[in-house]
Amino acid sequence: MGNKGNVVIVTGSSNGIGKEIALEFARKDYKVVVNGRNKDAINNTVSEIKSLGGEAIGVAADLKIRSEVEKLVDEVINKYGRIDVIVNNAGDTSGSNKTLEINDEEWDKIIDGNLKSVFLVTQTIIPIFQKQKSGKIINISSQAGRALSILAGPHYASAKAGVIAFTKHIAKEFAEDGIYANVIAPGIINSGERFENKWESYSEEYRKSVLSDIALKRLGQNTEIAKVALFLASDASNYITGASIDVNGGRWML
Repeated sequence: MGNKGNVVIVTGSSNGIGKEIALEFARKDYKVVVNGRNKDAINNTVSEIKSLGGEAIGVAADLKIRSEVEKLVDEVINKYGRIDVIVNNAGDTSGSNKTLEINDEEWDKIIDGNLKSVFLVTQTIIPIFQKQKSGKIINISSQAGRALSILAGPHYASAKAGVIAFTKHIAKEFAEDGIYANVIAPGIINSGERFENKWESYSEEYRKSVLSDIALKRLGQNTEIAKVALFLASDASNYITGASIDVNGGRWML
């Protein structure tokens, strides 16, 4: 499923799921653009890719700000002359999961970080894809955007549901331009140390109840999201657009 020499931007790829997606593309000979807001973390991911023999550059940008998105895209075009795949993975996690506890600032932060950022990046890159007559958009949503998740706040669930609706619109509107748009909706994924610390903070009884709801009786791994992203970027997925791929171990089935 490799496309040697193709250029992929993976937003929010300095750690967690995004980092594993970036590494997976690098293993398949993509030229990888690593994005985040922490320059040290970005540089660590770039160094890891290069240690694997891959090619990567890092670009720091706050994707909630149009000018920074434009700067990111311009830097990639100046370096490589094209973009073949965008994986919109960056996002902000929810604070409170109680509707009456959420203030305006927190609502805007989560909506902008998870939905507006996807809009800005996609809108900026589509003209490049139109000119090329090709391009693949892969947006990372969440099970929270597909079904009730009591741990996710209503702002987070709304943003992730919005990502799914937005992706379907893009898939329909730009199909004739050779542009594909699909969603990955992860379930509970062990995305690294931050997740593990939060997971361990829950009671053993609660953790067992969560696992009992998952058909496969285990948490997902970063690599299992990354491999689906690689598939959606490849020619093997050329009859798939506007789809939401659930990667949740069978916790929720439609």
